[in-house]
Amino acid sequence: MPSKTKNEKVRSFFVDLCLNFVGGLRALSLYPPQHPETIKKMDNLFERLNRYLAQRPSLAMLFIHGDVVVENSPLPELRDKLVRITKLLEAMKLQRILFRRGLTQAELLGFMQLILPLLKNPEGADLVLARNQGRLPHIQAGALPLEAGPKVSYDEVSSAIQAARDVVLSFSDQLKDLFADIEGPLAPAKLSSAKEITEEIQGMVLGGDMPLKTLIYRRSEDPDPHIHAINVCALSMALGREMEMEESPVLDVGLAALLHDVGWYLPISANFKQTQAITLDERKRQWEHPVLGAEILLATPNMPDLAPVVAYEHHIHYDGTGFPKQERPRDLNFASLITCITNTYDNLRRKRPGSTAHSLKDSLNWMDRKAGTLFHPLVYQCFRALVKAQAEEDL
Repeated sequence: MPSKTKNEKVRSFFVDLCLNFVGGLRALSLYPPQHPETIKKMDNLFERLNRYLAQRPSLAMLFIHGDVVVENSPLPELRDKLVRITKLLEAMKLQRILFRRGLTQAELLGFMQLILPLLKNPEGADLVLARNQGRLPHIQAGALPLEAGPKVSYDEVSSAIQAARDVVLSFSDQLKDLFADIEGPLAPAKLSSAKEITEEIQGMVLGGDMPLKTLIYRRSEDPDPHIHAINVCALSMALGREMEMEESPVLDVGLAALLHDVGWYLPISANFKQTQAITLDERKRQWEHPVLGAEILLATPNMPDLAPVVAYEHHIHYDGTGFPKQERPRDLNFASLITCITNTYDNLRRKRPGSTAHSLKDSLNWMDRKAGTLFHPLVYQCFRALVKAQAEEDL
């Protein structure tokens, strides 16, 4: 039976790959990177990953409640062998590692060196991983975007993988490519990709494949900035539709919301950050990223006019406070008023450096108090109506 033999070979390859992954970590914990044993282990891991990625665009490894799953293939034979490492990864909230075509040995080594100290000190590890995503263009690591119960069957795991890929991870991967290596104007291919992602997000929300109720009601422990961009994009378009905007302007709002934080992605350091503390460079970038983002988008050929405006204005409040600081009152663009609300809401609902994810009630109570100061009161009223309408629908 050829198919069975082939399946057995694939499973054996996945098992071997997982063991090599753990072997690489162990070697790095005992020896420096230049040691022959470390080189041997890392070469074996890279060779196997590279062999698979030469035929497929990506390879996903999942570690969930002691189980190991590679590319939708549960590997129960590894449960006892890797019990210690899976517990450590669970403490790090590291459920998913996605390797993508184009992976280099240097990037793989940097990733392994990044997670090694986090295995010993897992507090804040998910934030550390998220803050280093820009330096890992072909590796994505963190929690699964979809929440799961304490007991997950293999069927449920496979469904979660597929749904995550189809609905969130595919967009997150595309955004990772889009925001990688930004040093100036976006290339035409990146602008085209951003428009396609925006249209796909709108289509999936309208079609029910990315339920709006889930985006509104789900509190996220995943600090991945790419998922934040997806959420703000989807929520901004939904709010635009709530305010009875036509389809074309809604897509323009969605594109602007998707790119609102593009100024964050300019490189500030080549070093991997092994801390969840916010550095002075990052604090400076926090204040400067609206201006930097607007400059990038203004310089991008054929960029719709709305995008650089929203990038510049999304942290300017309705009452004129916020940043960049304004010398005189400024009439904010309607899309900026929308994005300010959706950006704030998603930031409140997700885990970030120095902040936990707030409940829906606490988030809305806080935002209620800011209506008329941070937020345009009528636009915020429409956002509240959108949340209320979703509460009355079945998920």
